[in-house]
Amino acid sequence: MIESDLPKADILVIDDTPENLNLLSTMLINRGYKVRSVTKGSTGIRRAQTLPPDLILLDVNMPEMNGYEVCEQLKSDDRTCNIPIIFISALEAVNDKVKAFQAGGVDYITKPFQIEEVFARIETHLTLRRLQNQLQSQNAQLQQEIRDRQHAEEKFATIFRQSPNPIAIVTIPEGRFVEVNSSFLSISGYSLDEVAGCTIAQLHLGHDIDTFMRRLQTRTAFHNLEFELLTRSQTRKNILLSVDHVELNGTSYALLIANDITERKRLENEFISLVSHELRTPLTSMMGSLDLLALLNHAMNRCGTGTSENLR
Repeated sequence: MIESDLPKADILVIDDTPENLNLLSTMLINRGYKVRSVTKGSTGIRRAQTLPPDLILLDVNMPEMNGYEVCEQLKSDDRTCNIPIIFISALEAVNDKVKAFQAGGVDYITKPFQIEEVFARIETHLTLRRLQNQLQSQNAQLQQEIRDRQHAEEKFATIFRQSPNPIAIVTIPEGRFVEVNSSFLSISGYSLDEVAGCTIAQLHLGHDIDTFMRRLQTRTAFHNLEFELLTRSQTRKNILLSVDHVELNGTSYALLIANDITERKRLENEFISLVSHELRTPLTSMMGSLDLLALLNHAMNRCGTGTSENLR
């Protein structure tokens, strides 16, 4: 079926009078609607529960179960409670119309009806229903996005607090601390009160802090920058520093993540010193041996030259 052949909407008509059913069904089908029709209220309820229509046209005076009762049952069922129901009845009293709206109907058309009026009201309530569905869908999507964002924020907060790596969030371009984790406080030696509201420069966290601040102010992310951190006690710590940008409440901040390599650098220096010392002695001996070989070679060359002259 091509798109133009698709029905405008699925409409269920409930009326105990066959003539009314035939008239409404023919009229609606000719206007491009899919129509299902039943003559009993109980049958209409089962049809609506099995395959909910987009809209229901409902008569009031019917045997066994009248239209008000049918409407009340449909509105009490989660499967059918949101289906718009339009009453079509010969009853014209205000009290009858009030009862229809109290039962959950969205509109009331009196018989004999005008065809164009019926179409206009059907289209109005179908449009309202579509808009309501869109609003509900958008609201559900928004709620899901809010839940996802809250979950992401909670996950980030947990990682931030529990990370063994020192982490700080600072403003751009001032470099003012917004949040720091306990690992940052531990490596820097500062308390949270001392850090809060201060800038990186004010805490004098390094001798080359000006160069770092210039890089930070370019708003360019960088990773594994080796940096010498100066702690509160003036102890030097070697760290690898990575900077990324994060958005918090529509404002851009810098996320600083450090990796303490002080011990690694100490071991590297010790290893280099040890290797240098251990190699120095054999290299010295080797150089001495080479010098001795050179002297011997020179002496042998002199002896060889003298022998040749004697033979002549």
